[in-house]
Amino acid sequence: MRFRHVRVRYTAVLQLPQAFGDPWTLRSLPPVARPEWRPPFDLYEDDQEWVVRVEVGGLQEEDFEILLYEDRLIIQGYRPWSSACTEARFHMAEIRQGRFQVEIPLLGPIRRENVTARYEQGMLSVVLPKVREER
Repeated sequence: MRFRHVRVRYTAVLQLPQAFGDPWTLRSLPPVARPEWRPPFDLYEDDQEWVVRVEVGGLQEEDFEILLYEDRLIIQGYRPWSSACTEARFHMAEIRQGRFQVEIPLLGPIRRENVTARYEQGMLSVVLPKVREER
């Protein structure tokens, strides 16, 4: 698992390849949907911290990356297809494969130096300690 602090605000950039013909007609525009999926996650808080729990079973710690921007937490990674599935004929396929990404806006100031992450039994937990307001 890689964890990085990024000292800028998060900006998603979507680049569309140049379509042939008139770029303003719907027929000539390429599909905009990303080939990524978003695993289910919980976000909760108490007086001390925010906690993000992401369900990413079947991965190793080195299969995902955690990016902490000034205003957003990004968790991204890749779940590969099983080698047993390459020659199979599927009748049902509900387990998502490929690139995934979770984007969570930060809900308040956090103590960046104390952020922790732990991956156990298919659950990734990221703890974001709150900055205590002095009275």
